[in-house]
Amino acid sequence: MDFYIDEAYLTDVIVRTEYPRYDDRTDLTAEELISVIKHPSPSVSIGTKDHPEFDCLREQLECDGYIQVQRGWWNGDRVLKTFSLNGVKFKKHDQFPCAAAMKHHLKFQRKYLKQHNIHTFGSTD
Repeated sequence: MDFYIDEAYLTDVIVRTEYPRYDDRTDLTAEELISVIKHPSPSVSIGTKDHPEFDCLREQLECDGYIQVQRGWWNGDRVLKTFSLNGVKFKKHDQFPCAAAMKHHLKFQRKYLKQHNIHTFGSTD
């Protein structure tokens, strides 16, 4: 089976979360009150996640039985049955990386195929 995703979606997106420094400000210790006065702005957490379009593809591949998704850590997904993504073949037991890593994986695989004069023609055999 051949799958395609626009490579603009092979990236991560920034997630910024704000939360209050203390959930209950009615019963603060002296140190906590001083901290709130010195730093009145909320605490901020900044992280990343896969682009939502890549998440959709990943969920489709999981539902169709092509990959086993690991949600406890990054880059832990494994291929269960052969398919191709954007012309690059994934075989059983291969790693299926996160969106940002996938962009580089596809690039390196294409470069390898070109250097070794290997033509896939979209075949997943």
